[in-house]
Amino acid sequence: MANVYDRWHKSRASKGDQQCPEHKGKVASSEHGVGKRWQVRYRDPAGEQRKENFERKADADRRAAELQSSLDIGTYVDPTAAKVTLESFARQWLASNSAGPTTGIRYEGVVRNHIEGRLGHHELRALNQPSLIRAWIKELQEVPLAASTILGVGDVLSAILDAAVDDGRMPRNPCKVKTVKWPTAPKKPVVPWTRERVVAVIEGLPDRFQAGGKVGIGCGLRQGEIFALAVDSIDFKGGWIHVNQQIRFVGKTMVFALPKGQRIRSVPMSRGLALALKAHMKAFPPVEVTLPWDEADGDPKTLRLLFVDPRGNAYNRSVFNQGDWKRALVHAGVIPPRTTGSQYFQAAPEDGMHALRHTYASAQLEGGTNIKALAVYLGHSDPGFTLRTYTHLMPSSEGRSRDAADAFLLGTAATTGTTGETQGTADLASEAVCPQCALAA
Repeated sequence: MANVYDRWHKSRASKGDQQCPEHKGKVASSEHGVGKRWQVRYRDPAGEQRKENFERKADADRRAAELQSSLDIGTYVDPTAAKVTLESFARQWLASNSAGPTTGIRYEGVVRNHIEGRLGHHELRALNQPSLIRAWIKELQEVPLAASTILGVGDVLSAILDAAVDDGRMPRNPCKVKTVKWPTAPKKPVVPWTRERVVAVIEGLPDRFQAGGKVGIGCGLRQGEIFALAVDSIDFKGGWIHVNQQIRFVGKTMVFALPKGQRIRSVPMSRGLALALKAHMKAFPPVEVTLPWDEADGDPKTLRLLFVDPRGNAYNRSVFNQGDWKRALVHAGVIPPRTTGSQYFQAAPEDGMHALRHTYASAQLEGGTNIKALAVYLGHSDPGFTLRTYTHLMPSSEGRSRDAADAFLLGTAATTGTTGETQGTADLASEAVCPQCALAA
């Protein structure tokens, strides 16, 4: 129980005690007039005696009620634990976080660049005020940071404060209260490339990587997975590509690692892609490459890679993206050539190598591959994410819907499936490239 006591007066008078000259009916204690008069006493969930002092009885009564409620429903927060600063707790959280090395480096950068300087000096108990979080969001907007960046930074802060709540240092996570409004990042719909663009971009790639572009459009692999494609990952007899690893950076070090989300998968390989890969391997024999596994100081792993740079090294994504890939975009007319004296090509954020993966997904949906299977081939953990990303590319059902209504209301035969004609909006996704067509080009 949380109870309120009068420190200045005895709760039980002894024989011979004199009445307090300042407070009638009271007997002064040895602490009379020293410090705050009213004290709340209680035992925390661990059974330890706790005390808090107040000037006014009304404040002590209010605090006792709060404490009793939190003890009853299990939301009690140790006042001393909440005195730690956000900066100190965030560093503890980073040190104990079990995320992979790449994610850990990203988290550390977010804490250092966006959280410590603006909020780090506050004690956790102060962050119970949502107004601090709202002001912080406004500061980030005024930098200005993009909405998507703020949302990413906010996810890290929220994860840190979730941990503080779990540790009993905060009663709630202020990032999740209704009055904290996060900016909305407009989602741009995925726009698949046309067959003509895919063919032109692949033609613009170096001869030694054109088959890599065909793997992107033919199997939907991510860039790092294509860079790490090894001989023993290809089943020519069964017609499969086994996605067993990727190349990624941990800090400034390239490493082999499991695919994104630790999800190894197998993707059907068409006959056309198999022929393209065999021709590539004949022209450019696989090369043994050794990189650390998973971490910068991880155990070395050697793989016979299909795609390496002219010096026989694993492709560096930054060098590739700013060089070979941009030159392929220029060849296809997607971006203009570099201007005289310019060191860099024009930015093309919507036309990175990931566009091949999106176009693969579009073509698979157009060809009738169901969402669950496509999610597996793409390495998505949730088919719902695949559906939300690509639902606008699925074949139109508007004509069939109208036909079904007419068949019921008017007694007419459905147009689709009888005469072969389709009513309603044309299927806009039909212009997307078919992987088989691209591979045959």
